[in-house]
Amino acid sequence: MRPASAAAELLGSFVFAFTVGCNVLSGNVLETPMGWEIASIACALLAMMAAFGPLSGGHFNPAVSVAMLCAGKMQLMDAFVYILLQLAGTTMAMLFARQLLEEHERSVIHVAGRDVVVETIYALMLNFVILCVSGKRNNPENEPNQFYGIAASSTLAAGLSCTRGRKTGVFNPAITIGLGLTQIGFQVHSLVSFVIVQLVAAVAAAALFRLLRPEEKLSTDQMASYVPSLAVRLFSEFLGTTLLMLTLGLSSWENIWAAPCALMGLVYALGDLSGGHFNPAVTAAVVLSRTRLLISADLLGYWACQVVGCFVAAVTCMILIPGFHWDLGPKAPFQAGAAYIMELTFSIILCLAVLAVSCIKGINSIYSRNFYFGLAIGVALLAGCLCCAKISGACFNPAISSGMSSAFYASNYCFIELLAGVIAAILFRATHAREYTPKEVTADLQARMP
Repeated sequence: MRPASAAAELLGSFVFAFTVGCNVLSGNVLETPMGWEIASIACALLAMMAAFGPLSGGHFNPAVSVAMLCAGKMQLMDAFVYILLQLAGTTMAMLFARQLLEEHERSVIHVAGRDVVVETIYALMLNFVILCVSGKRNNPENEPNQFYGIAASSTLAAGLSCTRGRKTGVFNPAITIGLGLTQIGFQVHSLVSFVIVQLVAAVAAAALFRLLRPEEKLSTDQMASYVPSLAVRLFSEFLGTTLLMLTLGLSSWENIWAAPCALMGLVYALGDLSGGHFNPAVTAAVVLSRTRLLISADLLGYWACQVVGCFVAAVTCMILIPGFHWDLGPKAPFQAGAAYIMELTFSIILCLAVLAVSCIKGINSIYSRNFYFGLAIGVALLAGCLCCAKISGACFNPAISSGMSSAFYASNYCFIELLAGVIAAILFRATHAREYTPKEVTADLQARMP
């Protein structure tokens, strides 16, 4: 291990943990109404990953190092040293934060079983996303990706949105231990429980990664011709839809950034496998656009996995949240017509964004792909959520509408959102006609240009 890698991991862990400690000790976690402490923590992780990712990989989390070890992407001794550095950096940061803010009255919040389950889910999701975006296809040696930090930090933000107002270990054993050792709030038994589930989630994430990423064992030449099997693609759609809908349900629309952040991370993680649709309207748009190796026969399989994923997420939310109620439809005082128009408009925008940035290269550059596709798709959903949450409920997804709306609005919302997918495909064909021009014709036209 290079000294630069060790120093980067120590310093990155310190900065990230210090940000968490200051937010907890200053009371931001419970007092800021819009969840800006989540943005603070996620931005700290993004900054550190951008700064130190090329040096150490930007783990800053023992669970991530364990996941990398179990996935065969790290040596045992390196993982051991990383974990020691992460614990040291985090503990120093927590002690420093406590010394600075020692006047703040600290209270102990008892951790319930629901908190442990949610911690497990999002620790698994965070580790899985990081493994996927650091994999061979997403991060080849000749063209390393530029979205590693964005994917990880957006996934972290999504998870924190679902644990807001409760004690959380930020899905990081070092943070959990640091909070406990500095007596910021964890009881001993809660600390042990959180550390165990975070590490178990890391191992589970590595197993899931190996299951969905058999190409990790292929050579560079074999990788060039590798195409994910239909089973891998369908399971990716099921998994991504389930995690996306879980985020939407567990955050209960209190933080409208949650679902867009989750979508961003999951698209970066699974986009190279299934396309990262997680939405029947998007799948319809992609099939109709005929820009990918997604034939009409795959349509029903994708739809089925997306609907089942949404159902699994809804049942999980009902188990975790007593009295959970998830009903979509027009919000008073707005009429149904306004809600339908808003759903149609922003569903078109979401589907069109997917087609324009994910199904084609999109921009001219020296790279064989673009790196902003997940960000563009996530912010397209965010734009719709910010605009429509208090008008239509901001659904934009027939899988959600079919299972979560009242019987009357379910059929209307599903029809409108699927119609949006059709319209998006038409608009894409009209605006990207060049993509449908035979290559030899395009080359001849370019040769004729002065």
